[in-house]
Amino acid sequence: MRLPSFDRRFALKTVGAGAAGLSLGLGPARLLAQDAGSRTLTASILGSMPHVHPWHMINHDVGVTAILMYNNLIYTAPDGTLHPELAEAMPDISDDGKSYTFKLRPDVSFHDGSQLTADDVVFSFEQYMENGRRRGDFLPFWGTVTKLDDFTVRFDLTRPWSGWLQYLTKYFAVVPKTADLENLYNQGVGSGPYKLVSFEPDVAAEFEAYDGYFMGEPKQKRINVVRIADAATQIANLKSGAVDIISTSPPKDYAPTVAEADYSGAMIPSAGIFYAPLNRQIAPFDNIHLRRAVANAIDRDFICNEIYYGVVTPTSIPAAPGEYWYDAALAKELDYDPDRAKYHLRQADMAGGFSFEATIPVPSAYIEAAEAAVMMQASLAEVGIDMRIRQMDFSSMYAAARNGDFEAFPHPSMQPSIEDYLLAQSYMCDGGKQYIAQPCSEAYDAAINDAYRFVDPAAKEASLKQALAHLVEDATSIWIGRLNTYHIWRDNVAGFAPSYMYTMDLRNAHLT
Repeated sequence: MRLPSFDRRFALKTVGAGAAGLSLGLGPARLLAQDAGSRTLTASILGSMPHVHPWHMINHDVGVTAILMYNNLIYTAPDGTLHPELAEAMPDISDDGKSYTFKLRPDVSFHDGSQLTADDVVFSFEQYMENGRRRGDFLPFWGTVTKLDDFTVRFDLTRPWSGWLQYLTKYFAVVPKTADLENLYNQGVGSGPYKLVSFEPDVAAEFEAYDGYFMGEPKQKRINVVRIADAATQIANLKSGAVDIISTSPPKDYAPTVAEADYSGAMIPSAGIFYAPLNRQIAPFDNIHLRRAVANAIDRDFICNEIYYGVVTPTSIPAAPGEYWYDAALAKELDYDPDRAKYHLRQADMAGGFSFEATIPVPSAYIEAAEAAVMMQASLAEVGIDMRIRQMDFSSMYAAARNGDFEAFPHPSMQPSIEDYLLAQSYMCDGGKQYIAQPCSEAYDAAINDAYRFVDPAAKEASLKQALAHLVEDATSIWIGRLNTYHIWRDNVAGFAPSYMYTMDLRNAHLT
């Protein structure tokens, strides 16, 4: 990935940098102190942490607590690969992709000392489907969960959806059937490698290693997760020694900090995307040529590398370069090409250009959309397209979109995976965010349903590319870039890596 020069970055970023005057304190002084004798590893997150209930996580940051405390049938590793966890092996899947049978490990105990059985799995899934925060994502596919014997369970879906396995680590957790679900907001009873010792909402959660963990006691004895609600303040606390790992930093600070001798860092592709859904029900974007004109007029390379310092990978389609379902020929159709943009304007009898309104969230999550919106505005103006910017808070923006009150809304979005979430929830006819896809396509749905019969990427690839071709041909949205997960940590931290799902996974992190 090309990284632009720091001098040019500085010139671009000094306008509206706006980080001055922020408090560098974490809150209570006891959280700032690092007791070397206790060997406590401290990690900071940006998002709010009002509770630690594994089924009701309100943002992707706070999921770090659930990953420490709980297990699932299948575990999504930081590199995005799937592995059996509470299950002895990957499930047996029926040929139609609707039935999943799991054999459970017999050696798993919860933090309260009780043994895991099929009853706990059935209880957890049934209760989740009653009140879990993301249960709506499951509903189009959900059927039943059945206990076959004490250590065997079967899930029957109403239609194929292999993506539910990706959801488990991030949005779900198996709890004992005796659990008081209300207590899980401030306490934890899982089977994971760490037990919750104390929790102060929006301040800190303290964990200690569970000596009865079925995969062996973790190397790190104690972990603290603290909330620091500003990226610049996170990096200041890293450099002061108050924290060992930070969940994010201002994009401009990532590469220079990692280059320093006392720090390490890594950046990998994530399941996040910066894109602009278009309202194809009304003018101007009921015209395919105007949708394509906008796609071809946006300089993604400049936005991702110069504005976001490489923490976003430019791509004109949902798949990122290097992913198994990326198609370079399809990407070229919507890539930056001002001449092609002008061609589409002429085809729409709009050679002189047109105007539209882009609704952006302020503030944004992960990256600031406002910075890219200004550059999009400049790129579009070069071919005669006038993009007006309307700012809204994130919740209001989505509410407006659900009501059809938008023309375009460029924003960063994070999910468990692109191919197993975005392609289903945003573009299928009965997806949870189908208002984005309007109008939908039965042919697209058929391709996705075929892909979702399989877990193996090689088996999914052809059908996913077929669905991708539909999205590109229709120019359903404007895709700008895939978000990368990036973290910085002090050089005495080992065993840690950024996660494809963005949420910090501290299970193997330890101080050296």
